[in-house]
Amino acid sequence: MKKIFLSLGVIAALSGCKKSDESPATTTSRTDLLTAKSWRLTTATVTANGVPIPSSTLIQDCNKDDTFKFNADKTLVQDAGTIKCNTSDPQTQTGTWSLNSDQTKLTISIPNSPLNGEAEVRELTPTTLRIYGTPSFAGLPLTLDVTFGPN
Repeated sequence: MKKIFLSLGVIAALSGCKKSDESPATTTSRTDLLTAKSWRLTTATVTANGVPIPSSTLIQDCNKDDTFKFNADKTLVQDAGTIKCNTSDPQTQTGTWSLNSDQTKLTISIPNSPLNGEAEVRELTPTTLRIYGTPSFAGLPLTLDVTFGPN
């Protein structure tokens, strides 16, 4: 009788040991999230010299199709899309980008862009890039809270 209970105990113990089908969770770095796709401006809240600027003024039709591609080699390509704000504007502009060591600050350098400078990364997921910064543009101090979505 003891052998039966012992055998049942061993069988029960072994059947409870099962390999986990779950793989360990992987974390995606902010760099990987940033470079995984092109980004398009979706919303912007801006104040210039302390005065709020309506987002409808900032995001015109010609800006809605612009894309920003952060490349792994730290280059940034801004594409004007099919609708340019000014026909003489270049189709693409190339700049640079970098994240600080803890990936909380994004620095952008792109010609003639109000996005130039360092910005706090407030959110970065596969579907949202939100940055906040206080650059100056054409000598005017700005406060930017900008959200991008995937292209």
